[in-house]
Order: sequence, then C-alpha cells, then structure tokens
Amino acid sequence: MSRSERPNLSNLNALLGDILARCVTLRKDDSKLYYNVFTNIFYRLHATMKTVDEYYNRYSSDIRFAGSHYDRLRINRLDEFDMDIVIGVPVNTGRGINENDIEIEQTYPGFVQLRAGRQYQNISIRDGTDCVINRAAHSWLDAGNYISRAKFTSWFRHVVDRALNTFPRQDNSPALDVDGVLYNIRLSASGPACTLIIERPSFRLDVDLVPALKFPETRWPIGRNYRSIPLGCSKGYWLVVPKPNKEGQCAYIEKRSWRISLHEQERCLLHDSNNLRQAVRLLKKFRDTQKMKKIASYYIKTLFLLEANERDPRWGRENVAIIFEQMLRKFHSALINKNIPYFWNRQQNIIRHIDNIVLDAYALKVNKFIQDLQSDYRSAVKYLLTPPEQNYYLYLY
Repeated sequence: MSRSERPNLSNLNALLGDILARCVTLRKDDSKLYYNVFTNIFYRLHATMKTVDEYYNRYSSDIRFAGSHYDRLRINRLDEFDMDIVIGVPVNTGRGINENDIEIEQTYPGFVQLRAGRQYQNISIRDGTDCVINRAAHSWLDAGNYISRAKFTSWFRHVVDRALNTFPRQDNSPALDVDGVLYNIRLSASGPACTLIIERPSFRLDVDLVPALKFPETRWPIGRNYRSIPLGCSKGYWLVVPKPNKEGQCAYIEKRSWRISLHEQERCLLHDSNNLRQAVRLLKKFRDTQKMKKIASYYIKTLFLLEANERDPRWGRENVAIIFEQMLRKFHSALINKNIPYFWNRQQNIIRHIDNIVLDAYALKVNKFIQDLQSDYRSAVKYLLTPPEQNYYLYLY
C-alpha cells in the first residue's frame, strides 16, 4: 500500500470510523441477499398462516420489526430478523371501566399478568357464529381466568407448524424457492419466539417470530415505579410478549408471566443520533471480539437508553470517540456494580442472573481496554478486532 493510499488514522475518532467502515457496518451485497430471502419467505409464511387458522386470519392485526436490525444497531451481517406479530383479542382493552376487559396486574418488575374479565371469559358463548373462531382466545385462559403465556405460545407455534406443513418439501423439511434457489426451513422454539431457520449451503438466516398483545398508552405507566414515556416518544400503544419470568416464585406464575415491550418508544430515544448508534455498534463489536457471551445486545442498548435520557439531545452528535469512551466507562461501572437497571423500571436489574465471577472477569477486560486506550489510542485495534481483522492495520502502524 502506497503512502497516498493509506487512510489518515492519527486519532481515536478517525481509527474508530475506519474500523466501523471496514469491520462493523453491514455489507450491502450480503444485506440485499438476506433481506430478499427474508421478505420472500416470511410474508409467504404469514399469508399461509392466515389460511390455516381463522383466528390468526382475523386478529393478526399488525406486523412490526424489532431488534437490532430495526434499531439500526446490527453489526457484521444481516442474518437475523426479529418480528413482533400483534394478535388482537375480541374484547376492549382500554382504560375506562366500560372499556377494559383485561386487567393488567403487576408482578415482578418488567413483567405482568393478564386477568380476563367477564366479557373475555364468556367469549365462547356470547359471540354467536363468531364463537367458533373466537374460542381460540378462550383456550388461552387457565383455571384462574388468566391469559396463560404458555397456552398462547403453544397456540401460535401450532399455527406456524400447520402453515409450514403445507409447503413443498426437500430432504423431508419444508422448502421454498427464492429467485431460483431452494431454501430449507425448520422451526426452533426459543423463549417467547418461534425461530425460523432458513438454510442452504453456506447460508443461514434466523427469523424470530414473537406473538404479542397490544395495549393503549392510556394504560401506561402500569405502576408508580415505572417511568413515564419520555416527551416526544409517544406511539399510542405498547406491547406484552410471552416471555417467562425465570425468577417467578412458582410454576403457575411463571406460566402467566408476560414481558413488557416498548420497542417503538426505545427506538425514538435513539433517533437522530447517528454517532450514538455507531458507539453502540462498537461496544457490541468489543463484546463479540472479547467473547462476553452473557451480555445480550439489549443490555448494551439499555446502557445507552439510560444515558441518552439523562443527557442533552446534542450529546448524541458528539464525535464517536467521545461517546464510546464515556460508555465504555459506564459499561465498566455497571459490571463492577453488577447492575444494569431496566430502563422502564429501575427496580429490575437485567444482569442479575449472570454469575458474579463472570461479571468480574468481564470488568477486568473492560478496565484493561480503558487503561490501554489512555496510553495509546491504537490499542483499540486489538480489543475491537479479531486477529484476521487486525492484519490490515499491521501495515499502518
């Protein structure tokens, strides 16, 4: 490489910008392929689900992107999609006495239980000819007339299974053609989601399908310990998804637990702050390179949500190096204190379940990175990049 071809990486901000461009940002050709396969297969599946289940056909009211792709925080490759599929219920869910037939009960911070009112309980006998369709929603109730997360998830997975079983088959698994290429599809259950695994040789795409119930923002906050929706981030609704509360005190509570989800409002907090999102990507890249497998992407995003909510909006337009170094220290502090508060209810520590020994080991790695950055900004290369990725920079320094 000639001197004139070498990028000018004379400071940390320039170096991080180059790392983002070369090793973190999604590759356009890959992204186009993955997105094309996703849209072709997912929307065909969704349409087929409507044909095999009358309730899904009538009440699958909305489909929404979620996760890192939707937040524009994805790194490396667009090989995962998260989809919230909003399922309606044939009762009122508003706030007023005559508008609310699902009672939202607080349990553990971040989780709720949903108790059906009289109209919901009588779905199977009140709706005339529609009761044949609406009895699916009635089947989700447990003996205490709570909407069972477990029963709801089981119903949804059955709908997905039935739809997949109508697809052509290759090697005894469902398969669909996209632009002349055949992709095999299999289903895996994980948490609140059904994960579609779409494969061919040298290609894999995971699509998490998460069924959700929707409530109006007039029913938020659900309790005094919950944060109000920040100014300018109102979206008119919020969701609950059937994620189990692993810290529930007994099995029946675990089966009733629903996780609060405010993707749209969270996305708004990070809107119009490109450098902030770039810093999120860099911290995720550091996590991956340093093999901090217990740190989910949502934990990192939460650190930024908490900070952005406290800062002047102009903070998100600081240069990437400033934001990244500040948030690296915030990350270290969170690991030392063994606490990342849930954005919407600070009483929940979202890393509480991670072993202290693991958190201490992670804190040592972060601290070493912080110390090395102080003495030489170029040390970012060895902490952010894998050995093969580092090779390019060996010619520059």
